Amino acid sequence: MIRCDEVTKIFRKNGSEITSLDRFTADIGAGEFVAVRGPSGSGKTTLLLTLGGMQRPSAGLVQFSGRDLYRLSPADRAGLRSAEIGFVFQMFHLVPYLDLMGNVLLASPGKLGPAVRQRAGELLDKLGLAERVSHRPGELSAGERQRLAVARALLNRPKLILADEPTGNLDPENAAEVIRHLAEFHQAGGTVVLVTHGTAADTYADRFLRLKQGRLVAD
Repeated sequence: MIRCDEVTKIFRKNGSEITSLDRFTADIGAGEFVAVRGPSGSGKTTLLLTLGGMQRPSAGLVQFSGRDLYRLSPADRAGLRSAEIGFVFQMFHLVPYLDLMGNVLLASPGKLGPAVRQRAGELLDKLGLAERVSHRPGELSAGERQRLAVARALLNRPKLILADEPTGNLDPENAAEVIRHLAEFHQAGGTVVLVTHGTAADTYADRFLRLKQGRLVAD
């Protein structure tokens, strides 16, 4: 599904350079559950954003399902993200003035017809949020907000979910529940790339990548 070849990302600021990814090379197959680990500043989030078409590398190749991701036009890349990739972030990135249904429906790239609304409702029910559908994110617990973010990521039936520390702000019980939902997506044939410092995913991940100073040091 994903091929990375010598992917490098260099940030330049005030005349200095910081190498966030250093010749990262790896293939991630369809249907894998990959956990990415490493100390803070090792390039994990940069890698996730690069895989998701959100951050152009300074050098190297990123392919998604055979397509050179960064040779696509911005519009085509955005369309690919919307149709095939779901994102789950540590800080949730929910819209505070929308209710739960509105936040999930934000992921829809097209018209909000009955089928899309039904799908959103089914996801909220599956993730234990049906009774909170008219609430806003500020009225939810951290665990509920992260489950809402998972529902949004699943709306378009993506092939891939990229999750950046989705359990970082959660207690162990809620962390385990969020990982379980990602595992169910994986068991149904989806691909998961999860950045994590914790161990909640150890039972489910079938591959572990370790980064250090932007380099892949273990696979």
